[in-house]
Amino acid sequence: IAIRPEQFDKPFFFTWNIPQSLGEKGLYGSQMGGSRLVVLKKIGNHVQLLAKNTEFHAKEGTPQAQFVSESFSDSLVASAPVASQPHPESKAVLVELNALLFGDIPGYGSRIEGAFRLPYALDGRNTSIARVTQTDVLTSVQVRAHFATPKIPAPPLVPSPMPRPTPPKASPDPRSFFVTFQYSFTKLPDEPMRARVADERVGHFAASRVDYTEDTSPKTRQHVVARWRLEKKDPKAPMSEPKAPIVYWVDRNVPEKYRQAVTEGILEWNKAFERIGFKDAIVVKQQSDKDDFDTMDARHASVRWFTGSDVGFAIGPSHKDPRTGEILDADIATGSGFARQLRRLVAEDLGKSETADSLALWIANPLEAHKPDHGGDFLTCGYAWQSARELDFAMDVLEARGIGWDSPEADALAKANLRRNVMHEVGHTLGLRHNFRASGIYTLEQLADPAFTKVNGSSGSIMEYLAINVAA
Repeated sequence: IAIRPEQFDKPFFFTWNIPQSLGEKGLYGSQMGGSRLVVLKKIGNHVQLLAKNTEFHAKEGTPQAQFVSESFSDSLVASAPVASQPHPESKAVLVELNALLFGDIPGYGSRIEGAFRLPYALDGRNTSIARVTQTDVLTSVQVRAHFATPKIPAPPLVPSPMPRPTPPKASPDPRSFFVTFQYSFTKLPDEPMRARVADERVGHFAASRVDYTEDTSPKTRQHVVARWRLEKKDPKAPMSEPKAPIVYWVDRNVPEKYRQAVTEGILEWNKAFERIGFKDAIVVKQQSDKDDFDTMDARHASVRWFTGSDVGFAIGPSHKDPRTGEILDADIATGSGFARQLRRLVAEDLGKSETADSLALWIANPLEAHKPDHGGDFLTCGYAWQSARELDFAMDVLEARGIGWDSPEADALAKANLRRNVMHEVGHTLGLRHNFRASGIYTLEQLADPAFTKVNGSSGSIMEYLAINVAA
């Protein structure tokens, strides 16, 4: 990778996602990882990739900014030696990407250890760069990382009263498996978005940091709303298209029969934006086999399909500019369970909501989970399990009527369930938390009236968990 002199010490956005993984115990593909505001720093003949400490802040150019920088440390993400003399014209120097990126930057080893309690380590000798994508504002690198352990321990002679974690079941050899990390080096917005201070009456996720610029407030921590940058082309018009719409890509790995349901679930949110004066605020595009990019890079918000040997779920995380709360990327992972597996859950009476707690532990970011304000609130979403219960009930009704699970009626139910799950997860990627007051806005008499619920539904928000509504 070539680094020009003006690119050193300049902040940019660094993210990592997991397009491919093991397929069990929380180690799934198509999952969003973490992000950092970073700089490249040249120290002699070495280049360091440093994560800037954005947790503690003061206005630039003030004495407060100086004492804050002296009080809190940045972190080293990776480093590598300079591999060339400066280019005679651009003065750029080269750094080998494998030297820079062949470490466990995401801390994935902690997840693996938590899942299997075995000493897996990243094997740099058998790790490789699978793909590099380059644009004017993005350099994206896929690293195929090999994790291995020298042996699987023998079982104890006497069975333990406590259950022991089992080695991986989804890989041919439990001593070895590959995980793909998608790293993105992305240019930050030239002009930071104007932040909006969070308000407890508005149900948004928030970005927070400690601000020492002023000492007139008893609290130093400030919270700003997480949201996309959406600006009208015509600010004076009551209804206007945005300067730049929010674009979601339906990944090519989504089965063709479900693409329409996914698209409809995303576009449903345009109705909400129309109420605040935006026309076509959200646009959906279908990735084709000819598109030369991966939707897990930092420039393509997406909906992707994935599966696991032991569970299926949906999750709607996003990456935010820590300075302003601007959402820069989102990748919704939708499990194949919303089609085949939910029918299997009905047959096997599985899908209990209690499993959400252990799942949250499995997929929590090990580099953030210990922080009280960065627990990953979206991980507590049990919407998928609630949906499984409701589809269970609906399938029971079909069965009682003599209608099979492979019927058009059952297929329509599966697609409707997928559509509303996509709507819910898109809501999270738009910055919205759950709205658990929304189910209390209608009276029991209204909920018992089919004519009313056909028009109004059973809740005031898709961000609520929508309960089964059976009228006596």
